[in-house]
Amino acid sequence: MRLKSRLRKLRSEGKFVAPLTLLAQANYQRVNLRDYFNRRKLDNSLSAIAPDTAPDRQVDFAMEAADRFLRPMQNRSELVRLMERVRAMQPRRILEIGTARGGTLFLFCRNAAPDATIVSLDLPYAINGGGYPEWKAPIYRSFAQSEQQLILLRRDSHLAASRDEVLRQAGSEPFDLIMIDADHRYEGVKRDFELYAPLVAPGGIIVMHDVLPNRYDAEIQVDRFWEEVKARYATEEIVEDPAQGNMGIGIVSNYHAAQPLEEPA
Repeated sequence: MRLKSRLRKLRSEGKFVAPLTLLAQANYQRVNLRDYFNRRKLDNSLSAIAPDTAPDRQVDFAMEAADRFLRPMQNRSELVRLMERVRAMQPRRILEIGTARGGTLFLFCRNAAPDATIVSLDLPYAINGGGYPEWKAPIYRSFAQSEQQLILLRRDSHLAASRDEVLRQAGSEPFDLIMIDADHRYEGVKRDFELYAPLVAPGGIIVMHDVLPNRYDAEIQVDRFWEEVKARYATEEIVEDPAQGNMGIGIVSNYHAAQPLEEPA
């Protein structure tokens, strides 16, 4: 078992929680310091990846550019297939819950409609490696195409007040695509689904990440909730290898055709 997996397993078991949390925060700061020194390298290369660049090339850029500045915590082939789907949809309203390093946010901006409204909702220092420092916000804003509106909200997605702020800033029109990729614990992902899934437009999709059982990190429990979602809604999965032990993308395409799981408080 990899060292990081061992440490996460210990934390999930309630062992050495304080020192392991400090260690995780130190690693977070180390990565962001590296990114800070690579920020100009990223700025200088963004313009080379246009909206009409092939999705596989866009994903490769997000994975590797500027010493992995944007690197999404995703399986490459799964992410390429998702972005091919997004490009075909041309969504005009996107809500991303969980932005972290900004890789999927960059890809959404490149593949959404040229006049899309895109909202990022992200909690600084979040569990499961999320969050981004304030100095990255101007870089993220530069992802938007000239006619797109990109809204960055640094708030706790579990609060109803955060949902209300999304609607206040982006308007009450439903979203064509909602990406849920924030708190990966069972209760966390369930709360995000209950709060934000009702905001999807009829015919829109809800995308969830890490739907496969995770053999490396006991704190990633999305698969448990995904089983409940599959029992109620029409779903599909984008998975490179069912035995890969982590990752996997799930898509809900008929949210409004089924009874919601329960009403959020």
